[in-house]
Amino acid sequence: MSRREAGKYRLYKFQRTIAPYGFILPGTVFYLMVTIIPMFTGFWMSFRNWNIIRPTHPFVGLANYDMILHDPVFWQSLKNTLVYTVGVVPLQMGLALLVALLLNTEIRGKAFFRLLYYLPVVTPLSIAAVIWQWIYHPQVGLLNAALRTFGVPGQNWLGDPKLAMLSVIIVAVWAGLGYRMVIFLAALQGIPDTYYEAAMIDGASRFALFKYITLPLLKPTTMYVLITSMIGSFQVFGLVNVLTGGGPLDATNVLVKYIHRRAFGDLQFGKAAAMSFILFGIILIFTVLQWKFLGREVSYD
Repeated sequence: MSRREAGKYRLYKFQRTIAPYGFILPGTVFYLMVTIIPMFTGFWMSFRNWNIIRPTHPFVGLANYDMILHDPVFWQSLKNTLVYTVGVVPLQMGLALLVALLLNTEIRGKAFFRLLYYLPVVTPLSIAAVIWQWIYHPQVGLLNAALRTFGVPGQNWLGDPKLAMLSVIIVAVWAGLGYRMVIFLAALQGIPDTYYEAAMIDGASRFALFKYITLPLLKPTTMYVLITSMIGSFQVFGLVNVLTGGGPLDATNVLVKYIHRRAFGDLQFGKAAAMSFILFGIILIFTVLQWKFLGREVSYD
């Protein structure tokens, strides 16, 4: 083998063995720094009395977990999170599928309506929350003004404990509808027209086309949207933090908001870390249950 051929062989060997690891190294280091290392650090903190203003962090075993399980505010936050998830996920998915079906037909102004529904997704959440605070305002809000036009008395949407969670759910559905609509729309456009044409030749109705072709072929997409929506709902924080701050009277105090309060309000990082891992366990259980009972019916052929 000549020197030139040997050099080409070494370059080829470098490109095949060393170079790929060099390309993935920055991403791997970033993932380790922002995900893996903080996760293990948080797990270690959850077994300690970790206060940021104290120099020592004594080991307390499962005491943080025990205190959390006897904390009534934690259970209230968990209940609020479940109510939020049950209120947001089905409504958001149902409306997103309905809008995607409508925008998948030949209607005028289709591009405009797609942009209109997707606009909330690209709107910063904090700005959207401030706008909705104005819409919900009890004296000068747009919603109460519209209600008074029809003779209905105005409501204190964000200040009434009975209405605050409903108000948050409405904003959450509005903010996340466009993202899920785009996913459903992409899936709908991936269904071959030949299926519908063959069924229509056999005399199938529109409802039969939807029930026996559209819905079964959308199952993988529906499963993906369901799991990611559920995980996102359990992790809601920004919207609640800006819109209500968890109030009134903890009526919208969700788990992540309570974790944030424990960590950065009370400086109890050990308890906040323990609560984070309890939330992780809850999300994991729900995801596994969904995958076990719904995932078996999903076909990716």
